[in-house]
Amino acid sequence: MTNYAMLDAHFLSVFIVTASMLATPMYLVCTYHFSGASTRKGVVIGSVFLLWGALMTWVCLAQIPDSLNAASALIVPLCWITPSLILWFNRDWFLADPLSQHWLLGLQILRVIGGVFLIEYTRENISAVFAYPAGIGDIIVGVLAAVLLIMFRRRRQIPTWAVLLVLVLGVADFLSAFFFGYFSSEGPAQIFFPEIKNNLLMYPTGLIPLFLVPYAIFFHTLSWLTWQRSDCTSD
Repeated sequence: MTNYAMLDAHFLSVFIVTASMLATPMYLVCTYHFSGASTRKGVVIGSVFLLWGALMTWVCLAQIPDSLNAASALIVPLCWITPSLILWFNRDWFLADPLSQHWLLGLQILRVIGGVFLIEYTRENISAVFAYPAGIGDIIVGVLAAVLLIMFRRRRQIPTWAVLLVLVLGVADFLSAFFFGYFSSEGPAQIFFPEIKNNLLMYPTGLIPLFLVPYAIFFHTLSWLTWQRSDCTSD
């Protein structure tokens, strides 16, 4: 019989993470619809992500990573790259119609939910060595995306430098979070030994690396491919 457990998290953490997960399908539909692309395609992709979110919720609650032992180290990078790999190999289908960079970068504003890590640090559920770089990094990227969208809200196209700035800093933030999360968690590769054990893959915080980060990386990839195609067209 499967035992289900969740982190003794703050109510705000549960609400923010769960609400973000449920909002992701609608945001995908809006991205395709308001970009003038296929709304039906947005519904299909959004529905797949909703199923992914439901699966990852079960993975967190059932504490599947704990049962994988050494193989658990692979679950996060696999989750991160899988949606974007599917996108990459089927990019002609996903981007049959161009998507708006305003909507693609707008998703990155939701990165501020990384503040949940800081909330859970105060409750001694997550170590400072992970919470500070991951939480603050996410907030910086989210605020940057919001500022750039406000600056260029009246322009039809967002300048290339602005798109690339969000993409580069966003990826750097993901790599930083993975580095501090992986090397501060129990295992043979641990090089940071915080007093507080990282409970990163329990519900609700586990939905961030297992679902919301892959979703954000998917949008990064959409944004990159959209930029590439528009750049080639302009040439």
